[in-house]
Amino acid sequence: MALYRLSNAVPEPLRKEILDTIYNGETTILQFNFPEKSIMQFMNGIVANMLGHVDLIFLLDTFITILRESLLNAVKANAKRLYFEKNKTDINDNLSYTFLMKKFRAEIIGDMAAIESELKDSSYYVTIEITVTPTIISMAIRNNSPILPKEHERVTQRITRAWEFRDFSEAYDTMYDETEGAGLGIILSVLLLKNLGVKQNDYRIECDGKITSVILAVPRKIKQEEIVTEVKNKILREIELLPTFPNNIVDLQMMCENPDSSISVIADKIKSDPSLTADILKLSNSAGFITQRRVDNINDALMRIGLTNLKYILIAASTRKIMDKRYKQFEKIWNHCLQVASFGKSICTKCNMKRIADQVFITALLHDLGKIVLLSVDLELTNWIADFVMHRGIRSTTILEEVAIGISHSSIGKIVAQKWNFSEFMLEGIALHHAPLQSSPQYRDIVFITYLANIFVGVAAKKYSLDHADPTVLEALGIAPDSLEDLLNYCRTNYQLTN
Repeated sequence: MALYRLSNAVPEPLRKEILDTIYNGETTILQFNFPEKSIMQFMNGIVANMLGHVDLIFLLDTFITILRESLLNAVKANAKRLYFEKNKTDINDNLSYTFLMKKFRAEIIGDMAAIESELKDSSYYVTIEITVTPTIISMAIRNNSPILPKEHERVTQRITRAWEFRDFSEAYDTMYDETEGAGLGIILSVLLLKNLGVKQNDYRIECDGKITSVILAVPRKIKQEEIVTEVKNKILREIELLPTFPNNIVDLQMMCENPDSSISVIADKIKSDPSLTADILKLSNSAGFITQRRVDNINDALMRIGLTNLKYILIAASTRKIMDKRYKQFEKIWNHCLQVASFGKSICTKCNMKRIADQVFITALLHDLGKIVLLSVDLELTNWIADFVMHRGIRSTTILEEVAIGISHSSIGKIVAQKWNFSEFMLEGIALHHAPLQSSPQYRDIVFITYLANIFVGVAAKKYSLDHADPTVLEALGIAPDSLEDLLNYCRTNYQLTN
């Protein structure tokens, strides 16, 4: 058993030592008083490396979400004990407990920074205990403030009840309780684990009178359960009803792939469709393909952008036309995608990866294709998920979409892209723009840059912070964490100059 006490940023040699200890099967304990951003980022990296090492990287968002919710609960429990001590109040006195808990919620919950310095100087701590065996990954999140018997009973009942629900929406509607802070983290954790096929007794909360522990055991061979909801079925039916690309678009795509094709012949075929001509000129002059001067005729456009880029533009234009015709227009999503695409090309330039810039652009331009279908099928539920994720600080909406609906917008986008025979690199980028570490080596850079560009646009819109950027992705792209602000500003400036 190895114990490591963490404070601020963890040096690289210590990170490698901790990972080696985990990989060797030794129980590894990480201890800290307060989960600063640097510690949370470090933990995310440890979990990502651990899951990658045992070929379970697809569990990353699930593990990080459960770990984050458990850590926050542990720190809140410590903060509560400290708050009662400061106010010289017996936490076991029912009348005093009710009165002071109202004050604690008003003053501390939602603003943990108010008590951060005191927690750091206190005797209260949190530990994360990790053990990886050939059959099981075990994690225990412990804090040295015992849970009260009445709280333990209530939490245990909540866990037991949560296992009975089919999806998160149903659990939320039934179990939400504003007066108790809802216990939504526990409900979400149970539903995520249930989705993985984890057994009920493999997730529990224990207390020995001194230490409170959240115990989790996940088998390395798991059988995920499929969540089937009415919304999911409706989404799949919607995708089946989507039309295929028109014949003239398919013919043009084939001409683009034929090295013997004549640009003048292709231009004439495009000009026979005024609507398509307008779409191609608009995209040719966009932030992704713009050159030294604007182009205003198809022949010039083809000479400047080339046949490969024309193929990408045909895909983008046809996709938008079908989606806008079938659903009400979601201009906000298309604008978001265009900004992500522009940021992606800028990142390619800075990372010396211009060779994949056009592939990144078209992937990013269509990365949220599935969100349009999802919003069209159930706008209220989709917006509720987005709000919940933002307020809880969860890394992306996909994890909640999977337990509330049974399918994420990323997966929906991939299914649509497969229907329209998109290239393999686009399928990966669309499917994994929130889960880049699952990408194959062949398309890793395209997926990583699409992911990072999406994070940057989220930061610019004040939805995320730069801390959301996965350190493994940054390391792979050769981007130093302290240079992220400069890179974001570079992307912003390029986008503003071309729009």
